[in-house]
Amino acid sequence: MNKDTLEALYRKYYIPAIRYAMSLCNDPDVAEDIVSDGFAKAFTALDDDSPSFQYWLFRVMKNLWIDYLRKNKNISLEDTSEPVSHITPETLHLKNERSVALWKALDSLSRTDREIVVLHHFSFLPLTEVAKSLNMNYPAVRQRLKRARNILKKKMEEQGYDF
Repeated sequence: MNKDTLEALYRKYYIPAIRYAMSLCNDPDVAEDIVSDGFAKAFTALDDDSPSFQYWLFRVMKNLWIDYLRKNKNISLEDTSEPVSHITPETLHLKNERSVALWKALDSLSRTDREIVVLHHFSFLPLTEVAKSLNMNYPAVRQRLKRARNILKKKMEEQGYDF
């Protein structure tokens, strides 16, 4: 992959990639490492005409996260579903209280549901690609997304926001 192509892809996909990585690990430092390693793998592994770069990048990032968990056995997937108690890259970019409330509501979802919502609504992957990246079938992803939206709607309404 040539340098100009990688730079263009980095500019286009960095923010969705960081959001996805944060949905996996809830740790800004680890998320940044996962994104950096993902783009590094892209630089060495992909051709300039690779289709579906975003899907490929997110799949690599998910595998990097799993590798990180294996190396750090004191961390479990259950630990990563706890709400973030510190400032994250997302909160630095949020412009209003409604957005902060939405991210807090997202933190209350299960790890898989949060991942589905982030991949579909914030990283703009079609549900078919979300299903492939999570090794789930399409109807299951669609149903989980519907339930997650209902939970988010209820949480937002409890905080006084229309959803």
